[in-house]
Amino acid sequence: MEHFERRKLKPVVTWLITGCVMIACMVVIGGVTRLTGSGLSITVWDPIMGAIPPLNDAEWNEAFDLYKAIPEYTLKNQDMDMAGFKRIFFWEFLHRNWGRLMGLVFAIPFFIFWRKGLLKGWLMKRCWTILISGGLVGALGWFMVASGLEKNPDVSHFRLAIHLSAAFTVFSLVLWTVLDIRDGRTGFRSNGSGEGRWSRVLLGLLILQIVWGAFTAGLDAGRIYNTWPLMNGEFMPENVRAFGDLFTDLAEHRDGVQFVHRNLAYLVALAFILFAVKFRREASMEVVWFPLLLAVLLQFVLGVITILTQVDLVVGVLHQQGALLLLAVLLKALHRTGRRITASAA
Repeated sequence: MEHFERRKLKPVVTWLITGCVMIACMVVIGGVTRLTGSGLSITVWDPIMGAIPPLNDAEWNEAFDLYKAIPEYTLKNQDMDMAGFKRIFFWEFLHRNWGRLMGLVFAIPFFIFWRKGLLKGWLMKRCWTILISGGLVGALGWFMVASGLEKNPDVSHFRLAIHLSAAFTVFSLVLWTVLDIRDGRTGFRSNGSGEGRWSRVLLGLLILQIVWGAFTAGLDAGRIYNTWPLMNGEFMPENVRAFGDLFTDLAEHRDGVQFVHRNLAYLVALAFILFAVKFRREASMEVVWFPLLLAVLLQFVLGVITILTQVDLVVGVLHQQGALLLLAVLLKALHRTGRRITASAA
């Protein structure tokens, strides 16, 4: 992309970076919502009027009565009073309205830039994809919440993983678009270099770890086996193999999910460290390898502290944010080692 074009698109870049920051903030708010048990406090989906909170005692009582009808209240929170309900309502209300605000922040400038002729060709298609994907993330959020309203006192950890993965995907798409504008367009496929091929293997590992992190969060699996490096003195406690079915043991059972997440962390950390050290002298990695090394070490330490503190609220949120940071740095490496897309191919 010519220098003049990059300068002309500076407002678009600022808009997209703002979107990345807002998504990162949404991850924080979502983490707090989950860790405070607030996610099921609003039991209806109303995209428009849901932006207005209860305004009087009658409306608060109506909202509380709806909450009293779901399993989370009847099975877990029967002692909750109105004050407690208002506390959890706050976080879910903030979570949903931050999503609404993000929708406006993405949509309004999109149409302004479109009218000004700044969005053309591949950039126009990309921005449409971002808008549609953002709306899909919101719909998946309700899909997740709905799983905890009828039979179960908790949302499905599979649906939570889908929702979180979708949010991370939109973040990646927005950040990749920023990099395309600033550094020239590259495709996801490697340019054939060693660092290009291996960075994509790292992405696969990281995605796997993020999914199991979501499983761990959804099952509250981080609140058991709060010792390190062993799980209550054992590498693999007997409960990890409780059902004798590999998928059930490792993807549906709290003990097995934590076992996978904490041991996959060793593999992820080792792979990232070896990658950073091995390719640190390559031109494409000169501005990436050290941030990548720091990000993976920070995330590993935060993971350990999260376990040792039985998922302290602040540490747990930082650990989730650390995953997003590590993904962002890796995306920079992926972009620098992607196959170049020429103007004629665009």
